[in-house]
Amino acid sequence: MKHRILILTICFITTLVAVAQSETSDTIKTQKLNEVLVEARMQRTDAEKTTFIPTPRQKNASQSGADLLDQMSIPQLKVSLDGNIETNSGKQVAVFIDYIPASENDLKAMRMSDVRRVEYYEYPSDPRLQGNQFVVNYIMAKYEYGGYIKGFNHTNLLHFSEQLLANVRLQYKDMTYDVMGYGWGHNSKHYGSELVETYRLPQDDGSMKFFDRYSNTTSSKERQQQYFAAFKATYNTDKVQASTQINGSINRKPHSDRSGEVIYSPAAFPASEYSSTLNNKSEFLSYNGYYFFALPKSNSVTFTPSYMFSHTEQNSSYIENGFAPIFNGASDNTNQLKADLKFNHDFGKYGNLLGFVRGSYEYNRTRYTGTASSLDRAKSSRIGIGATYNVSLGNFYGTTGFGWDWDKLQFAHITDKPSSPWFDLSLQYGFNNKHSVSGTFHYSSWPPSPSYKSENIIQSTPLMQYTGNPNLVPSKSYDVDFRYTWLPDNNYSFSAFAWAWIVGDRYAYDYEAASTGILRTIKQPMGSFAQGKYGVSGTLKFLDRTLVFSGQIGQILNHNGAPYNVNHSYIDWYARARYYLNDWTFTLTYISDNASADGCMNGIWYRGKSDWYVTVGWANSDWNVRADLINFSRWNWRSGRQEMRSKYYDTVQQFYDGQSHALIQLSATYTFGFGKNVKRDNEPGVSGSASSGILQ
Repeated sequence: MKHRILILTICFITTLVAVAQSETSDTIKTQKLNEVLVEARMQRTDAEKTTFIPTPRQKNASQSGADLLDQMSIPQLKVSLDGNIETNSGKQVAVFIDYIPASENDLKAMRMSDVRRVEYYEYPSDPRLQGNQFVVNYIMAKYEYGGYIKGFNHTNLLHFSEQLLANVRLQYKDMTYDVMGYGWGHNSKHYGSELVETYRLPQDDGSMKFFDRYSNTTSSKERQQQYFAAFKATYNTDKVQASTQINGSINRKPHSDRSGEVIYSPAAFPASEYSSTLNNKSEFLSYNGYYFFALPKSNSVTFTPSYMFSHTEQNSSYIENGFAPIFNGASDNTNQLKADLKFNHDFGKYGNLLGFVRGSYEYNRTRYTGTASSLDRAKSSRIGIGATYNVSLGNFYGTTGFGWDWDKLQFAHITDKPSSPWFDLSLQYGFNNKHSVSGTFHYSSWPPSPSYKSENIIQSTPLMQYTGNPNLVPSKSYDVDFRYTWLPDNNYSFSAFAWAWIVGDRYAYDYEAASTGILRTIKQPMGSFAQGKYGVSGTLKFLDRTLVFSGQIGQILNHNGAPYNVNHSYIDWYARARYYLNDWTFTLTYISDNASADGCMNGIWYRGKSDWYVTVGWANSDWNVRADLINFSRWNWRSGRQEMRSKYYDTVQQFYDGQSHALIQLSATYTFGFGKNVKRDNEPGVSGSASSGILQ
């Protein structure tokens, strides 16, 4: 009995201990925990693309698609004050909205609240992105039906210009219709330059005649207008994307007039005065089509035709005391036709193959009057075939492409039929969703513009003439890029880059001397041209990302071979601080002075001035108003400076315009939506500009 009582006692005590432990454990389980905040990742990178999700604050502060990229401080991209979008290395970026090609004016007409995310690609495999090297694609909200009206105004005070844009969008089911109108005007009396030309002219007796010609602008008049209208119809489903756009434009510069003084040292000619006029007008009408069809068995076809007709007129005069007056005129009609047909097959895990054929045809009829009188006819056509292959293996993404282009260049009685290959290679590796590295190589060639092939000799000043070269053939181009991107979290980003561009078999301006002056010709082949840049850029965000710092620093290296034989290098940088306060945005930007080569055809080295500006913006759901105060410590009209040196002829030129003067820029947008909004945002815009074959 005692043993049974002992056993029961032990069981009772054990039960009490278990209950106590259970109560203690339950107490711990129900204890309050500290608040845990889970934040969505707003930026990530992988082998093929980098994805960014804009915040409501960034969209509210943006007036255009380009402005949104600037607000987001995407580390691989650089957005200029005028809305131009480039990579850090200066390569042009193709822009798409929901995988349909978009222009600069399309971005101005976007409805910013509809942007859901922004994707940045390098050599994308998606066939809808048409094989472009660098791509930004905006993904927009999808709606049932409706539309919106958006107005955009930009006014530049002190150096007057005004821009007005309006876009009306209507959508019903899968169809979207857009009508856009645009106008731009500019008027100023502050254009001019100081030009020092050094002449070294061999004389008939074997001596060399040296003198400087100094000219400056004492008064000027500059006026320019541009108008266009566009209509676009888009059909968009999962299987078919079709876009048809018609554009019409008129560009007029009725006045580009200068007058000033001319001094020679030593006094080879007496001091005098000059006056010059230039007026031109271009009109064009264009059609652009984009048609994508998803086919069975992982196939697709993309067809992109375009046609443009342009008419250009240009007249100029130059009168200098002591010399015969110079009058020149030219008119040009150009027809341009292009078409690309691409076929894509997706092999799944084994990659993606894109094959294509492309063609282009351009016909220029140019009539010259004045110092040269002739009718030039130039035809250029190109047929190209090629294929690219993309493959993803884990974190690795690679693209390679190869093709061949056949050109037919006809100018007057000369016909040339060059052909050349092109080659692409891109290798990208994403270590994880924070780190990625990529490198690309591109080789290609391009035919010279018909305007470079004229044999006419045009007199521009009493001592300068210029002509073209009908025997020009395509130059060869080599591009190499390297990029590294680090996106540790929503508050930090970093990018390093390096690139190089080399032109072989290039055609370039050369200056031939006679006893009475200089003839600028175009010769080929000349010495190689090479340019490169390396640098870093980054972004830091504080105070719940209301305070944002961003910047970039890089060095440019340039080699310009014969006939100039010159090397240059330059370091440039910019820094920006931005602060968001409710509906207000405050931005301070500084851009250092900079330098660059003016293309690969000449020996000009251009040095630009530094800029700084303060931006104050306010926005709500409909309105966005902004003021830019630019360079308020600089009240002179002096801007960039360029120089060129060759065997017989040198120039040093100081420009005067409004690019570096103190400016006040005011801009505003108003967006009015109705119905259930729109399904896609692929607004129309002028695609291309009027081209001509007039010798420049």
